[in-house]
Amino acid sequence: MMHLMLNDQYDTMPWEQIDAVVFDVGNVLLQFTPEEVLTRCIPERPDLYPELTIRVFKSPYWCMRDRNSATVEEVIAAMSKTAPELEPYVRRVMEGWIDLPPMAEGVAALRACKAHGVKLYALTNYADREFAHACARNEFFSLFDGYIVSAREHLVKPGHEIYELLTARYQLDPARTVFIDDSIANIEGALDCGWQAICYNRPGMLKSFIGE
Repeated sequence: MMHLMLNDQYDTMPWEQIDAVVFDVGNVLLQFTPEEVLTRCIPERPDLYPELTIRVFKSPYWCMRDRNSATVEEVIAAMSKTAPELEPYVRRVMEGWIDLPPMAEGVAALRACKAHGVKLYALTNYADREFAHACARNEFFSLFDGYIVSAREHLVKPGHEIYELLTARYQLDPARTVFIDDSIANIEGALDCGWQAICYNRPGMLKSFIGE
């Protein structure tokens, strides 16, 4: 049976039907795009951006950091193995990407959810050390009642196990739990597990649906 996203069922958030809101981090609360990272980390070599996008962000080695199955040094070595001249640039990206800028609309939605008294959780594919850095750098992480971080659990979205772990750990009712993510695959995973969901795929939608 197909499940509709919450914002296809209602015009605004039905607060009386919601106990918890679960936020993804990348591209919901913190901006994470290869273009932003590369421009910030290697401003002097835009000619390398296409190759580094493939070697770093579109590489399975990147996902290994999310699952905590490889160290930063192992990943840097693997990403640059066939092009050792790129190793210094790969290293700068892997060590420098973590200072991600906050996304005003997502943070405003988080604060609005807090004001309505629902429980707040983060469910994110994120390397452990890097997630700790994000929490220390951004005070809004203190609004959460708990986190599920892929690297800490050795599970990643959109696998059903990571959604089920969050509901079990925090004793949530999936039908009264809303997940906000920018990835259609991750949204589908949440819907398959019986959660409500909102796909944050265009600017302004969280502001109009959740408010400020």
